[in-house]
Amino acid sequence: MPDNETYQRILDAAAELFARHGYEAVTLRDIGQALDMKHASLYYYAPEGKKQLYLDVMERNLMRHREGIAAAIAGAGDDLRAQLRAVGRWLISQPPVDMRRLIRVDTRSISAAEAAHLSQLANAALREPLVAALGRARDAGLITLRNLDMGAVAFITMIEVVHGVQTSGNKMPMDAYIDELIDMLMNGWLGR
Repeated sequence: MPDNETYQRILDAAAELFARHGYEAVTLRDIGQALDMKHASLYYYAPEGKKQLYLDVMERNLMRHREGIAAAIAGAGDDLRAQLRAVGRWLISQPPVDMRRLIRVDTRSISAAEAAHLSQLANAALREPLVAALGRARDAGLITLRNLDMGAVAFITMIEVVHGVQTSGNKMPMDAYIDELIDMLMNGWLGR
């Protein structure tokens, strides 16, 4: 992936458009207009066109998520609740990764190999750090979660939903939603 300033600006503009509208709805002309640049000039930076920009945007985004989640977990110490809070707060500070749209819509427009690559990156970025944290907590006897994968995916999915709740006009701070979700997960719904 080129690392010059212009290409990073192109990726930033493309990322915003892809996040808002999805791969199919965005054109190179849209990306060029967002940058006040002729869309034909984009081929200099991305010879394969929109698909290359999309794949580079997604790869960069997922790598940033992996680093952010890992740093959040590492910076929160050994307490699982603190780790989940740190991960939740980091995730809500970022544009949401719409995995449902990625899997159901956007990947239909790329090759099976490219879709598999993005799926592997998403797995490594979003699921694996949480599975490791949950596994350490289970090994220490702090939780009894049987399916660590499901736990990690459920947590990520709930955080993505918080983005939607906030855009619907609810006034509750996002941090409070995160704390409530974590308490619900950690304490369960059944009385003890």
